[in-house]
Amino acid sequence: MSSTPGRAAGPRSWAAFFAWLLVGAAFMVGLLSILTVGVPILLVAVVATVALGLSKRARAGVPGLVSGLAVPLFYVAYLNRSGPGQVCTTTAEVTSCVEQWSPWGWIAAGVVLLVAGAALFARRP
Repeated sequence: MSSTPGRAAGPRSWAAFFAWLLVGAAFMVGLLSILTVGVPILLVAVVATVALGLSKRARAGVPGLVSGLAVPLFYVAYLNRSGPGQVCTTTAEVTSCVEQWSPWGWIAAGVVLLVAGAALFARRP
């Protein structure tokens, strides 16, 4: 029985939230880079999930996993900050052009995930 009426097994822990946030970020990086370095990153994320899942205190921060999924999406939005369309850079010796996506979809998805995870964490007793 907990010492505070209406409380769950453990108090909210911001450290646990941020630990889960890192795990969520690792899962999303692994998925976004599955054709290159994604598989080893996903393995690390799975091991971290099991390790955190075994700790009763850390389980209070599970909503951080949802917020963590947003971090790589914000990075992709940053990489495409000059898009959408073809973006060219010129140096003294060479001009290179790349096709960039609109960053707004990435930002919107990131904000939804970040806020959802934080809201879930805040609503936990």
